[in-house]
Amino acid sequence: MNYFGEESEAIHGGKWNWRTFKSTKGFPISDDLLSWVIGQERALEECYLCLDEWVHKLKYLKKEKWFDAWNDPDKEKPNFTKAAPPGPYLLLLGDPGTGKSLIGRALADHLTELYEKHDIKLQDIVCWQNKIIPSEPKISSHPAGEAKKIIFKQKLKETKKLFLQKVGIKVLTNLLIVIASIFMFAGFYFLWQQKLLWDANSASEPILGMYAAGDFPHFMLESFVRIGATTFLPAGMMLMFLILVMALGRFGMMGGAKGIGGAKATNVPKLVVDNSQKTAPFIDATGHGSAQLFGSIAWDPLQTGGMGTPEHQRVSAGDVHRAHMGILYIDEIKNLKPTGAVTLLTVLEDGQLPITLRSRWDEGNTAAMAVATEPVPCMCFLVGAGNFDSIGQLHPALMDRIYGYGKVVRMNNDMANTLENRRKYVQFIAQEVSRFHLMPFSREACEEIVDEGRRRSNKSDGLTTRFRPMISIVKTAAILAMKEGCRSIERKHVKDAIENHCKTIQKQMLEHQISERGKLLEINPEGARLGQIYGLAVVSDPYSGEMTGNVLAVKGFLEKRDNGNNNHQRGYYKVTGVAKDGKQRFIADSIAKVRSVILQKYGVDIAQDYFTHIDFAQAYGVDGPSAGVTMTLLLCSLIEGKPIRQDVAVTGEINVGVDDRVPVTAVGGLHEKIKAAEAWGFRKVVIPAKNFKHSIDPSDYDLEVVAAETLQDYLRECRVDEKRSFNEFGKLS
Repeated sequence: MNYFGEESEAIHGGKWNWRTFKSTKGFPISDDLLSWVIGQERALEECYLCLDEWVHKLKYLKKEKWFDAWNDPDKEKPNFTKAAPPGPYLLLLGDPGTGKSLIGRALADHLTELYEKHDIKLQDIVCWQNKIIPSEPKISSHPAGEAKKIIFKQKLKETKKLFLQKVGIKVLTNLLIVIASIFMFAGFYFLWQQKLLWDANSASEPILGMYAAGDFPHFMLESFVRIGATTFLPAGMMLMFLILVMALGRFGMMGGAKGIGGAKATNVPKLVVDNSQKTAPFIDATGHGSAQLFGSIAWDPLQTGGMGTPEHQRVSAGDVHRAHMGILYIDEIKNLKPTGAVTLLTVLEDGQLPITLRSRWDEGNTAAMAVATEPVPCMCFLVGAGNFDSIGQLHPALMDRIYGYGKVVRMNNDMANTLENRRKYVQFIAQEVSRFHLMPFSREACEEIVDEGRRRSNKSDGLTTRFRPMISIVKTAAILAMKEGCRSIERKHVKDAIENHCKTIQKQMLEHQISERGKLLEINPEGARLGQIYGLAVVSDPYSGEMTGNVLAVKGFLEKRDNGNNNHQRGYYKVTGVAKDGKQRFIADSIAKVRSVILQKYGVDIAQDYFTHIDFAQAYGVDGPSAGVTMTLLLCSLIEGKPIRQDVAVTGEINVGVDDRVPVTAVGGLHEKIKAAEAWGFRKVVIPAKNFKHSIDPSDYDLEVVAAETLQDYLRECRVDEKRSFNEFGKLS
């Protein structure tokens, strides 16, 4: 098979020769993330349509000067629903690993290019203090990059104001210290003069006739009171005032208050959404709660005393605000709580949402509960994602808006196995090599990755587009090659990664269970036996859908009833080892169809004319249509007396035939079933022709895979043409 063709091709500005390339070294890699999306052409087409509609709406709003209403925080904010219709939105549904999040990130890059082309400016959002009603902060919006300039100017203005205040306080403080010092000096000077006066007159008559010769303390006390009233008292009052000023400054009453996180309280507006990089934002809001999605008001325990962070500084934007004019991506969108889904409806319809307290502790009595901003612009392009079960689990009102104003897109699980798509697989490998800084993959290693992509698609003409599990194979193969000291990754490294290292935990658990149980099973794929056949089944993990193959030994007993007068016992038809929990099962239909097919082919009723017992030996709870052909072949062997080859395993759904032709139709899990037969040492498996044509490449297996369309084809491949004695369809000898 020529995997990649012969010609040269221009790729992302480079030239690549598909005939001569030996490895992925030098493969041209694009910086455009949209080119990284592989196998999702229809999804990309719908995305482009939505982006064109989105840009058209923004151009209209720009023309109507809708954004201008937010330039001034004191202006009244517009009513969005009167300005433009809602939408568009995008919901991507598909299996994990198909590229949903990659498309979301790629759309953000593409939006940046469209904004530059159509001169659409991204917006910064600023929160301002409301001096009249502090609990209702003001909001303004400005072209990207302008908000930082505004914040800088406001900080400079406040810094100047604080500087002048500090200088003024410092000058006043120093002045008071100087004046207080002068008064103190004057007081001590006058007291000293009083002492000198006493010393000069102490031997003479009492001073002024008022004090006795030994009454110096009384004299100085009277002098201190008289002088202190005009010197020490004013100086002390000045010093007390200075201590008060210093204390107020220390505890934040003079502009030094410590708020949330130790930040100083400030009246400068807060930048809540910054788009100064001028690239359309991509916000992944997967799993976020209400406060993260829609913004919140931080709680400051000092706020009630007026010493904490001002209200506008405690405002935190939510994902919807930070995604303004960008991509809001929510994976597993079905997990949105009903209240969150309803709030998201408001965002999508109005394009604006106030920021208020939102958390699981909303019922608490805090100052933050009283704070709510003006409406904050949040026109975001919603890209939701999920599995197909999201259709029934998403909030009905939200799903209705997406259907009405947006698009729901199915992600492909596979793409056609064409030359072009095999080349895209090489592109995928080269992208991951570049992203994870790995060594190059050889041509043969690339071919093995393509083969694994085909096997995982369950189509011979398909390739899987679930690339995330493939990334694990690429990385693991690179590490294996690195450990060996190789310069490139070879086919053997890829095979080793696939077979031994890159199995999901569910598959590992299933294989372990089957391996442990297999030690107790009586499976011997040798020779030929009458009344025993091996069927193929799959075991599935109910949560992940992972499957692994299983081999079932099916045994049968058939005895004709004597309808003579002395025997009144009628026949019966019993199948054991199958599901019997009371629910409707596929196996019940298969059992009924087997009875009809045998009646059609041989003219006997195994439920009335015989004692018929089919046993799925050492099994319990077997279910599914693929057991039908196994049971039918077993009964044909017993009726005809021809042994069945034990080195052959079978699977297929039996159907009631027309004109003596009994068709066997397709079933699921063929790859896992064949690998199980291969592991047990079977030489051949017989499968429905439709499966062979649609899903199987025989070169993937080390045993013979045979296609069969009818029951007769199966009989020809499975039984041995050696007749055994069988008396009138009676008891086998």
